[in-house]
Amino acid sequence: MDDLVAVHVVEYYKGFRPVVIVAIVGTECTGKTTLCDSLAQHYRVEWLPEYAREYFSLHAEKRRHYTVQDIASIASTQICRERNFVTDRNSLRILDTDAVVLYVWWLEKFGRPPIWLVEHLHAIEGRHYLLTKPDVPWEMDPLRESRHDRERLHCVYRQTLDEFKSPYTEIEGLGSSRLSRAIDVIDTLT
Repeated sequence: MDDLVAVHVVEYYKGFRPVVIVAIVGTECTGKTTLCDSLAQHYRVEWLPEYAREYFSLHAEKRRHYTVQDIASIASTQICRERNFVTDRNSLRILDTDAVVLYVWWLEKFGRPPIWLVEHLHAIEGRHYLLTKPDVPWEMDPLRESRHDRERLHCVYRQTLDEFKSPYTEIEGLGSSRLSRAIDVIDTLT
């Protein structure tokens, strides 16, 4: 997979007001999508959904039998959509997952991620991550596969963010306290 073309997301600035990009990452079933939606409502901005869900809704037969090529396709589409999304004029851009999630997924399922994905992670600048802790109740979903492994995977996410020197804040708690913590973090960035 190292022969796939890398697409790097470039952080953009408009005028004198920097674009703040917040990516919500973490293991499955930790409230990432709910948090994205709530933050978008609070700040009255749009957010970019995770492409993997769309991909598997189009390719339902691959949900439990995906290949490295499927993850490569998901990653390249997510990165391209992300690049287009961050060029918007809003000063706050919220991403429901990004290359960090794809990197951990690849690492866990297929071993060493390709160099283009590693290079992409090294190229990301000006982004703050909200790492959701696995302290919310598990909810069944046909795409989820790590119910009993969320704590270990959370550690892998922390290690990955540390490895790539990505600034992050862990977000914990239920309901409004989780949202309040995320808002407090974002308010310091804007």
